[in-house]
Amino acid sequence: MTGASEMKLLNYKVLKTMFELNEDFEFKSKKIDIQPSFNRDIVNIDDNHYKITLSIKISNDVNKAPIPFDAEVIISSVFELRNWESEAANSIAINNATAIMFPYLRTLLATITMNGNIPPYMLPVMNISSLFEISKSVQ
Repeated sequence: MTGASEMKLLNYKVLKTMFELNEDFEFKSKKIDIQPSFNRDIVNIDDNHYKITLSIKISNDVNKAPIPFDAEVIISSVFELRNWESEAANSIAINNATAIMFPYLRTLLATITMNGNIPPYMLPVMNISSLFEISKSVQ
């Protein structure tokens, strides 16, 4: 059986960071309900390598009420795991890779909001893999 310790992060890239302040936003209460939208794409490179692209988007389009900013972060990583698409390794490969990438996504989002001269928006610690259903047909 393939173990998670055999998985290697080979490459990490920031593909996009975007921050736009909503200057018309009025702070009426201390609690602002922000609903981020997450996306994950998995690309088969070969039997031992795969690329995951993880993104978060926060926008007025997704939220039910006005929010103080729009933001987007997209990162990608290449991982190595022998026979990663096999039934035994697939969920380890995808879920562990997603969990490895999440702190990078979380930190980048906090940094771009802080650099926007507003209180940093920090995503809560969560089981990010549970947000995604793993498809049996990986591209």
